[in-house]
Amino acid sequence: MKRITAASLIALGALSLTACNDAPHLINHGPDSITVSGSGDIAAQPDIFRVVATASEQGDDIAAMKSRVDDTVADMLDLADDLDIEEKQVRASDLRVQPQWQYQPERKLIGHQVSRDVTFRANGLNTYTQLLDGLAKQGLRDIRPAGTEVSNADELANQALEKAVADARQRASIIAEAADRELGKAIQIQAQDFQPPQPVMMMARSKESGNADSYRPGETDITARVQITFELD
Repeated sequence: MKRITAASLIALGALSLTACNDAPHLINHGPDSITVSGSGDIAAQPDIFRVVATASEQGDDIAAMKSRVDDTVADMLDLADDLDIEEKQVRASDLRVQPQWQYQPERKLIGHQVSRDVTFRANGLNTYTQLLDGLAKQGLRDIRPAGTEVSNADELANQALEKAVADARQRASIIAEAADRELGKAIQIQAQDFQPPQPVMMMARSKESGNADSYRPGETDITARVQITFELD
């Protein structure tokens, strides 16, 4: 029969005490909880339209070209006034002078290009279409859409956030019911990345040029996401 020595008894006692001391750390004293994610989407239609038009001249007489470009810019600013586009929504750039080179059969300076950009923010589709038609009638050859905006984006973002919270609560309720538990209060809420509207301008021409009905702005989604931890009763 194997003998148990005094040293062995002391070692076993130390092991037993260590186990007892470690046991409380394995107990979770916090409330039972569940963490879920929720998302909310709000469809929005852009109602502010940005346009950039460029006045440019090419040639050798820089002073004369600058004068013609400035006159064209003045006409664009007058058009904005006629359409009641606020001054703060129109920005005219500084003058640009760029050399024009010929590279074949050898590199040679053949003149300069003088240009200025004018950026417009038009409120409403009707003003936008009138602006495009007016710029085209002025003979401008470089007119390009520069994006769209949603004027009440902040309000719609709040609505999307409310939907995201409701979605998270609904998901948590389904899981709690399936587990035969009662859903308690939210104890931690984290708003995740908010996705601002990124609309794309879609245009379809009808037979009547200039008709606002021939332009169709596409819809975009404003999205909010949350992560919420709920207590389980």
